[in-house]
Amino acid sequence: MTQEEILAKLIESASKVYMKDADTLSGETSIPNDLGTKSLDVMGMTAMIENDFDVVVPLAEYGHYATLNDLAKMIAEEQ
Repeated sequence: MTQEEILAKLIESASKVYMKDADTLSGETSIPNDLGTKSLDVMGMTAMIENDFDVVVPLAEYGHYATLNDLAKMIAEEQ
């Protein structure tokens, strides 16, 4: 899966978890500023990442990724 394909899937997942319109999200979407850091949302997003990409993202590390592009890059490197 390419990084662009991963990003598209992340945007789809983030729109569901954070209840945002997918058309308003992009690779440059700031996770803490645009999506938020509520623990239930973070848990939901990390669970979706683990299920969709078979990549483990420890909850403590999720906060280290500033944008959806950062997450996509990490996932691409782990696969």
